[in-house]
Amino acid sequence: MVIARTLTDRLPSRVPVLDVWNKIDAAGAPPPEQGLALSAKSGAGLDVLRRRLLEIAGWQAAPEGLYIARERHVQALRRVQDHLETAAQHLAARAQLLDLLAEELRLGQNALNEITGEFTPDDLLGVIFSKFCIGK
Repeated sequence: MVIARTLTDRLPSRVPVLDVWNKIDAAGAPPPEQGLALSAKSGAGLDVLRRRLLEIAGWQAAPEGLYIARERHVQALRRVQDHLETAAQHLAARAQLLDLLAEELRLGQNALNEITGEFTPDDLLGVIFSKFCIGK
């Protein structure tokens, strides 16, 4: 692994390096002590790799069911739930009013867009028409 060592030596010191050794199920010799050993084929060691990657990334598990959200996000999620429930009722009734179903899904998407910051159809039209010179 001379090539791998020279690559890691050139990385800045703040970049974490994790040695991962695959095929432990087929290897004849034990893996080096400083790395993680796994088998992609059998899945052995993958849980340890996931935990180590999350640890390096700084992720910490929160208690089950606990999350932090702004009040407006919670309200938007409630509206999404309401629209999806109404859409599900349209589907369950096998109603031929597909436009009502589509409208409920659109309204639910708009509520999600309030959280994610996605463009609304009006925003998109504004961008499109701002690029054109109409009437000249």
